[in-house]
Amino acid sequence: MTQQMNRNIAEPGHEEMVARVRESLKKSGIDSFDAIVERLAATAPRITHEDHLMMIGHTEGEAQLPPRPHRPPEMMVVIDGETNEPETVHEFDGQALYSTPGLDGKGNEVLYMFTSLEGMRDHLVAHARHGDIGTSNPDSLSVDSHYYEHDDLGGDWLQNGPGRGWSNLKNVPRGIFGLGDWNDIISSVDWCRWHITLFDRPNWGGSRLELPAGRTRYHLSNFGWNDCVSGTVNWGRRF
Repeated sequence: MTQQMNRNIAEPGHEEMVARVRESLKKSGIDSFDAIVERLAATAPRITHEDHLMMIGHTEGEAQLPPRPHRPPEMMVVIDGETNEPETVHEFDGQALYSTPGLDGKGNEVLYMFTSLEGMRDHLVAHARHGDIGTSNPDSLSVDSHYYEHDDLGGDWLQNGPGRGWSNLKNVPRGIFGLGDWNDIISSVDWCRWHITLFDRPNWGGSRLELPAGRTRYHLSNFGWNDCVSGTVNWGRRF
């Protein structure tokens, strides 16, 4: 990269172009580094939970891309009630799996996985009855869900409000210039008052990771979900 820059500087007409750019910036009132920063801050695209959002009606029935190949989590998996090694998920490649973190009967963290939405919903409802939530006062938490670029809630962040979701993160700009997008970027999720669902395909398709309210997920890689999220939902309720 440095060599390329040096070649560009040495090209004929480069100094003339620099002078023209300086003059243009000066006419626009930009005559210092601070002025450039102020202008960029004023014109950079802003992301709020109201942008590119659709009210959640249904998330089924539309033509969808096939689920991605599954990534083994960093824990044992319980698939439709049977405990298996993490690599077992590859036996279900090409088929959607619906997952949620939890504890087994011995108190070990496992990833519960189901081959049907009905199985997942029954599991979530059953655990909700037993108060399976990450904090004693969930109503004190934010109603907005927050998604982060890096592990441990680091880097850029994105949010959406209750009862809303990002149906296609390819359409959500990321970065100060908005040149990137949020598809395949999310690595951690902050705790929220409400239940959150992550999807591995746009338009709320493919496999799902269900994140019950009241827990921060610092490493989605623990569940095999790092950098593979294409859609999100903040349900605005708990199961």
